[in-house]
Amino acid sequence: MENSETGFPKTKKDMLKHWLLNLAVRHPIWLGLLFPSVEGEALNVKPVPGCGPEDYARGLVELIESGMVRLSSQVPGDEVESLVGVSQILDRFLKLAKDDSILRRDDRLLKPYQRNRLPGMKVSFRLTALGGETWEKVAEPDWMHIVTESGDAASGDIISPDRDRLMATIAWYPELNQEQVQLETIKWQTHSDFEVLYWKRLPFVYHVSFARQVAQVRWANAETEWFRDWRFSLSSWYKEPWELPDWPSD
Repeated sequence: MENSETGFPKTKKDMLKHWLLNLAVRHPIWLGLLFPSVEGEALNVKPVPGCGPEDYARGLVELIESGMVRLSSQVPGDEVESLVGVSQILDRFLKLAKDDSILRRDDRLLKPYQRNRLPGMKVSFRLTALGGETWEKVAEPDWMHIVTESGDAASGDIISPDRDRLMATIAWYPELNQEQVQLETIKWQTHSDFEVLYWKRLPFVYHVSFARQVAQVRWANAETEWFRDWRFSLSSWYKEPWELPDWPSD
């Protein structure tokens, strides 16, 4: 899929496959964010120039055939373990690109969360271990600097192999999340051979869990440029597809 000498995708078709792998790095991706059209803002990505629904569907089929991606479905009757079943599922979503009237109400396109409640829509794709390894060869992730956050309305967890980044995230938590860490509730742990993403394990990480509550925003106005740059750096631990030298032009 990539140039064996540089690691970069050789063609636009290869770049599309890498882009699809990249989508699912952090968590499985709901197909409703690709069909009838790419929800670039919701996915926080740049769509591949010149690619349409058929290209995305074809790219997914080829990744499934190569064992890099697999579908999961909550729709009764869907068969995700056969190529025939996968093709039928993707055809169902491709029909939305040709006629999206089912996704409209009062001539307005439904929001993604509204679409997800419609029959036949609860299908997603995720990386396999092979897909993750293939993505790594191109994206060159710096695993030592990854920071992951999770939690619910009342509690949170931050995990990273980088203790300094973890501590900085706690310190700037109100600016990052508009919530306050209750310092007296912090529990500090370390883990070996830890699943930092659903398909990736790291040999060692720090893990902080805590209770949290709503906090007042501490910026008098909009956040400053230096903080915005630092916040962006927290999520910039690998090369995005559009940052690669072979990213297709418009």
